Amino acid sequence: MAVGVFDLFSIGIGPSSSHTVGPMRAAAVFAEELKTSGDLEKVASLRVDLYGSLAATGHGHGTMTAILLGLEGYHPELILPEEVEERLAAIAETGKLQLAGSVQLPYGVKDIVLRPLTILPRHTNGMTFTVSGTDGEVLHTATFFSVGGGFIVREGEEDAALKELDESKKELPLPFRTAAELLGRCQSKGLSIGEIMFVNERASRTEAEIRDGLLHIYSVMEGCVEVSLKREGLLPGGL
Repeated sequence: MAVGVFDLFSIGIGPSSSHTVGPMRAAAVFAEELKTSGDLEKVASLRVDLYGSLAATGHGHGTMTAILLGLEGYHPELILPEEVEERLAAIAETGKLQLAGSVQLPYGVKDIVLRPLTILPRHTNGMTFTVSGTDGEVLHTATFFSVGGGFIVREGEEDAALKELDESKKELPLPFRTAAELLGRCQSKGLSIGEIMFVNERASRTEAEIRDGLLHIYSVMEGCVEVSLKREGLLPGGL
């Protein structure tokens, strides 16, 4: 299935899908890899490098705090707002995070290395995670790119990700690559944009799953508005 409504309207902490949700998702993937590799218990130190745009605007977009949550094993679409505040307050107070939810390491926002003038070849939103053992030997390292919309791509797998996306488009009942092609589909089929998308979504989900999913997204939006209207003070971030 190509990019659909549940990809575009992904649920996660704000304020940015590319600078907050994507980095948090990448950090969570890295943490999960540590758990499955068996290297987690050997970890003695952690290093996070942010490049380009992520480093330049990270403070204002909550990139660093999102990464800390991801490294603890939290995923942007599952973490609750109260968990965000609780964990960030604990990390700030103790100066330690729970890597993958189990290994305590002295690490916080100030420890993240910012490289705003260094742009990795593939994308301006690059980040590298590295963990080492007690002897300084690198146990595991990975570089990810946050390419927009909360989507992440691992370094070295960019071409494969694009190929997979192209191949998935062929599976759609009413595929399109551009807005002009989408409007052409609407005209030839006598359907609205919403109806075209609904037909495509049904290629991978039942009608009930689609409607339930959309109602869930709507309820999250409504909840955000309701909670925000009750809060006072300054918005977080440095911008």
